[in-house]
Amino acid sequence: MSRTNPLARTRALSITAVLILALCGAVPLRAQAGPGPDATAATAAAAKADALTLEKLFPKKGLFGPTASGIEFSKDGRYAAWLHRPYVERRHGQDLYLLEIATGTVRRLTDARTMSAFQNQARDVLADREDKQKKRAEKAKQAAANKLLEEKSKPPGEQGGAGVAASPPAAAPGTPPDAAREAARARMHIDTSVGEEDAEDEKAPRYAGINSFAWSPKTAALLFSSQGDLYRYELAEGRIERLTHTRSSEGQAAWLPDGSGFTFLDDARLFRMRFASHVVEELTPPLEGDERIAGYELSDDGRRAVFVVRKGRSAMDGERRVKIAKYTGRFVEVQEVPRHVSDDPVGKGESRIYLWDLDAAMREDGSLWLVHKFENTGPRDVVRTPDWAPDGSRVVFATFEQKSGQVLIHESVFPEGEAAKPKPEEKSEVPGRFKRVLERPAKVVYRFLHDGGPNTPAMVSPSWLADSRHVLFLSEQSGYRHLHVLDPRYESQRQLTAGVFEVYPIRLSEDRKTVFVAATKEHSSRLDAYRVDVASGAMTRLSPRDGSWEDVAVADDGHLLGNFSAWGNGGAELTHVAPDGLVTTLTDSHPEFVRRATDRRPELFTYENRNGQAISGFLFEPTRPAGEKRPLLIYVYGGPLGTRKQVVDGSYHGDAYFLARYFAEVHGWVCVTIDPRGMSGYGALFEKANFEQVGRPQTEDLADGVKWLVANRGVDPQKVAMHGWSFGGFQTQMCMYTEPDVFKFGIAGAGPTEWQNYNSWYSTGTIGPSRTGATDLEKFSLLPLAKNLKGRLLLVHGMEDSNVLYQDTVRVYRELLKAGKETLVELFLDPTGGHGLGGDVERLARARKYEEFLVRCLGTAPKAGG
Repeated sequence: MSRTNPLARTRALSITAVLILALCGAVPLRAQAGPGPDATAATAAAAKADALTLEKLFPKKGLFGPTASGIEFSKDGRYAAWLHRPYVERRHGQDLYLLEIATGTVRRLTDARTMSAFQNQARDVLADREDKQKKRAEKAKQAAANKLLEEKSKPPGEQGGAGVAASPPAAAPGTPPDAAREAARARMHIDTSVGEEDAEDEKAPRYAGINSFAWSPKTAALLFSSQGDLYRYELAEGRIERLTHTRSSEGQAAWLPDGSGFTFLDDARLFRMRFASHVVEELTPPLEGDERIAGYELSDDGRRAVFVVRKGRSAMDGERRVKIAKYTGRFVEVQEVPRHVSDDPVGKGESRIYLWDLDAAMREDGSLWLVHKFENTGPRDVVRTPDWAPDGSRVVFATFEQKSGQVLIHESVFPEGEAAKPKPEEKSEVPGRFKRVLERPAKVVYRFLHDGGPNTPAMVSPSWLADSRHVLFLSEQSGYRHLHVLDPRYESQRQLTAGVFEVYPIRLSEDRKTVFVAATKEHSSRLDAYRVDVASGAMTRLSPRDGSWEDVAVADDGHLLGNFSAWGNGGAELTHVAPDGLVTTLTDSHPEFVRRATDRRPELFTYENRNGQAISGFLFEPTRPAGEKRPLLIYVYGGPLGTRKQVVDGSYHGDAYFLARYFAEVHGWVCVTIDPRGMSGYGALFEKANFEQVGRPQTEDLADGVKWLVANRGVDPQKVAMHGWSFGGFQTQMCMYTEPDVFKFGIAGAGPTEWQNYNSWYSTGTIGPSRTGATDLEKFSLLPLAKNLKGRLLLVHGMEDSNVLYQDTVRVYRELLKAGKETLVELFLDPTGGHGLGGDVERLARARKYEEFLVRCLGTAPKAGG
């Protein structure tokens, strides 16, 4: 993709055109002597169109278009499919697209027109589009007639555009894209009947689109879900077949292993349907009254099933309700929402895992094997659906007990022979048509104490390898998320990948001898795809371009599809990489202005904190005269985000990238984003840094960062500001209350100031433990620290926020007033806003308020450059 600015190209062509006309004598003398008023106006208009403004960066409906999702290759690797929708259709649901690998041909398999054969809603959408198309045609016809009349009314010498020559007009925002983008747009098969006005028409009918899909394990066919019903698409026939039509929604649909039919959950009951049969088979095992199926998986031969069943209440199911005031009516109204906090009792319930012989079930015979019971110990307990061994003989699964901190990997062999015979003490009959529910506890084959980040236990996900005897799993035992191979027979493991980087599994190859992963091996700010040999651990990079490859799918032969994004290269686009390295962009998802808004690469930097640990960041730096000190603006989040972080090449975060770039170019501030300890993606030590010391490691790292920036980037230490949202709103206040001589100004958005009042899933995993009935996390409250404020602080919050309660901001505001800080603190509230605002205060309004506040604090450079 060319990086040349299209506006610059157009200006060059304009000047060339004027010179040619002058040489031919077609331009009056004054045009030859220099640009006339029309040319000057055109240049000014081009400069205005090229300028970055808050209005352009934060449009009401968002700057970017939707990106592809659910990317998956067919089992034979001949095709790939994904869900997507063109930018002009962004108000609607996603559709199913197909790539034929051999030819590179992309087909759009579904749209409102194809689904109108089944859905009344789709027919309403088509009628609306036809009506709007007619209105656009009538409007264009009238505009052409008006223009013709206007031309006829002009004096003869001025008709047809004759008169004083000027440079051709500067390129408009709709400048034709380059050939690669044109090809990508063609592959998206955009519905030309959809006009730009459709995206703004919230009252018009909306096409639901496709929710999910799965490839057949045997043929070139897709099973997909739309509006809760299931459909099949046979590529050879090129037609859609409806499979279900019910009032309820069919969930967790999956092909039978032999491709002869499918299974699905309906109201927590499991059903099986075969294409060649009229029989609908219910496969739900004989569960107790309050047990409900949460997940299931069939063995590779389709004869056996494993179920994860929930019994009783979830760990966070409690009695507490909190009140949220709503100010939209004549008088205030109160809404109650559920809330489970750290000192609330853990809900009584358990997870159970059952094994079930499906052939015996259909004969109304056989036993249901209860292999594991897991009682709730805390909000962050983990029980995942087990994985069947390729030979169907056993399953493996992991559990995490929050109370003990232990991760346990279990193996359960399907009972056969002597193991299947009932014991004397076991009941011979149970209510219902099935004979027995018998317990055969799974064996714990490996255990370890988890001492890493709060999000890693949910990622362990053990999977069998090809021999049905070794297991692949992920852990943080080495200090970073890496893959390990376990031998359950000897309860021993070996580390498969290693290094100072993170690894995230994508999938195992069909022969289970290769695992495809995403990893930060090349650089902490980038994410690449790799092939890992299970025998040797050798890693082979598959993604050729530096940046971030997200939502990646890889075929066994090395074909790769993923959403690729890099700073300076526009938004994320679905990209195909062939084994020979040929790269093809398949989508064009974003409006033209995105190319201009993302055409600058910030500078990555690293510094050492006081402990000698490397801290990563990126910055936008304005030009400055020699020796001039410049204000500093820091954006921070600071908390764990699973696998996400802020310093990511190709991430266009509204605060970290767009506001930072705008403020650097318009106001001349050094604008940086820093990932301190506490963030995910940098290993266990960083992600667990908040535990029992929330916000303190981040404050140290950010203060060290200011010191480094003062020494190396000409920053004025008296003009240091920072801002953040949610955890970043807490962190901003933490810095200003505990290091007031370093951090002079701040904007804190929706920050949790009292962790004892935040949801228990996050607080007990990230902040610290708490006893039932005791507000142990109150010791981490910001309220006692607020009196230390010295600089100016803007507190921002949505008053209907049900995530971080608005009361958190009110209570810290009260402490600031009590401490005599009324001239230092300001409030900016959204009366109808939630956690990300979005009520009366839109994203643009927040950006404007930030600008106004920060200009008052930091000033603005009269001639700031980019």
